[in-house]
Amino acid sequence: MMQLSDSALPIGRHAHAFGLERLFRDGRVETPQDLQSMIMSALTHGVARADGAAAALAHDALGAGLLSGLLEIDARLDLLKLTASSQAASRRCGSRLATLAPAFHANSTLVKFVQEVSDKKTPGHVSVVSGAVAAAMGISREDTVLMELRGVVTMILSAAVRLDVIPASAAQEMLVVLAPEIIGSAGISLGTGIGEMECGAAAGLEIASMRHAGDHSRLFAT
Repeated sequence: MMQLSDSALPIGRHAHAFGLERLFRDGRVETPQDLQSMIMSALTHGVARADGAAAALAHDALGAGLLSGLLEIDARLDLLKLTASSQAASRRCGSRLATLAPAFHANSTLVKFVQEVSDKKTPGHVSVVSGAVAAAMGISREDTVLMELRGVVTMILSAAVRLDVIPASAAQEMLVVLAPEIIGSAGISLGTGIGEMECGAAAGLEIASMRHAGDHSRLFAT
């Protein structure tokens, strides 16, 4: 679990800012309080019933040896990505993790799934690939979801440090403060079925991501 959640894992997740760069330039996220509110919105209104749920459901599908289940979850999540930038970022990170997956475990269903991703027959969203890899490695369903949601939070905090919204020490303090929000959002994810998955309701973050994609000068990827 520590290896999969390590920021050194070369999948590019921390090259993205979840719309934070545009919000920062617009003066909408300037203080630690602004940042904390933004992250809470991203978790509860954007990720919990989408990527978090996808990780939990992918864990179930891999455990049952259902390649069809993984493909269905991946397709469902692809429809719930509202912007081209968020869809592309999730696919790009997922495809890189899929490339690494066979080195983590030789589970036959996992091998078939990552081959589908490699052949571009399925989108290969990072939370779906991560859920499948975690299940193959024996990581619990609960820890898999916590890992996914914590990954989103650390991605935003990493961007905030590089944008000079907060110093690195304050980012670590905020990660502790946000622990109850991560756990609460994980509870939502774990109880969400595939038919209950939803696109993000944090419209401001989606709009910021779309505007960021059109910026001529960008520190982070789109």
